[in-house]
Amino acid sequence: MQTIVMPRIRKLSPPLSGVLLILLSVACGSIAPVLIKVGLGAGVDPVTLLTLRLVVATAIFWVVFALFWPDWLRIDGRGLAGCAAVAAASATGYFCFYWALTRIDASLAPMIFSLFPLVVLLLLALQGEPIMRHSLVRFSLGMLGIYLLIGPGGRVDLVGAMLVVCAAVGNALHMTLGQWYLSHVRPQTIALYVVSLMALMMTAARLLQPVPWQMPSPVGWGVILSTGLISTVVARLAMFAGIQRIGSGQTALLGPSETLLTVLWATLFLGERLSPVQWAGGLAILTSALLAARRGPRRT
Repeated sequence: MQTIVMPRIRKLSPPLSGVLLILLSVACGSIAPVLIKVGLGAGVDPVTLLTLRLVVATAIFWVVFALFWPDWLRIDGRGLAGCAAVAAASATGYFCFYWALTRIDASLAPMIFSLFPLVVLLLLALQGEPIMRHSLVRFSLGMLGIYLLIGPGGRVDLVGAMLVVCAAVGNALHMTLGQWYLSHVRPQTIALYVVSLMALMMTAARLLQPVPWQMPSPVGWGVILSTGLISTVVARLAMFAGIQRIGSGQTALLGPSETLLTVLWATLFLGERLSPVQWAGGLAILTSALLAARRGPRRT
């Protein structure tokens, strides 16, 4: 996948190539909540599902990089420390999101998760990066879409919703930490070490979990392999490369399009249905994402 897509994107201007990379990451990541729901329905506990996904992704990264791009395996101490911080934030977010999906629908969780751009913008503001007026407009449009999707007076499991909020904070932290401390590291190398460290962290968490090991079913293994390859390997490589071209602020504003795609997959494959008002909210989110694709200076 990478050898086909990456060289073509590099010929484009950095802002446009960054947007295309993030959209690729979004498309690959949007299928994960639906697949996770399928895996949970097949009887695999969330920690095992997440741990094996990361282990599979780590194995693919190391084998492919060692065979074709051994230079990408090199990293200095500062970069490794930055990857550890990013991995801790990201693993926490993943952990919370998987547990949330045991309590709320696959279409609802990404809607709440879309709050993370606000956290990203606040973190960037704390570092001194200005929040532009057009960014606030795009973010407000996305939040309006989320409100319409959820619907006034809707009943949401509070624990599940709070877990998704925690996942959103973890995702925002991992994006901003990557921009602050890993700008000197090749994006493919970042993806390799972040996912590898996440796999180690989640393996330790699984070993400490007082739940006996149970071999996943064929359906469970299908979910693990799909989320490991598509939603982790391909999505991570594209995401980190995109962040280094357009910054985490612009990346966060493209996030609502992933919510819309996830809702679409949940509707098609899980039988979840949305009202006309909720579809209007999805259109507002998509409009917000398209506006975010406007060219602008790269933020570092």
